[in-house]
Amino acid sequence: MTFPARYPGRCAAADCDDAIDPGDIVEYVDEQLVHEGCRPAPTVERAPRPVCPECFTETALNGACACP
Repeated sequence: MTFPARYPGRCAAADCDDAIDPGDIVEYVDEQLVHEGCRPAPTVERAPRPVCPECFTETALNGACACP
């Protein structure tokens, strides 16, 4: 759903360097404000971390978990 911007801001699209000015037609895409027709930069999802079989928490990068 598009609407006219009420406040100034920045377009969240990766390939758009334009500012959002009041009155510009904008829309929210994935909770990011962009000009109509622009697309925000894709978010990179991280791979799931290994899970500890005893405490069932994701292990940290150093191998630590929540086990006592």
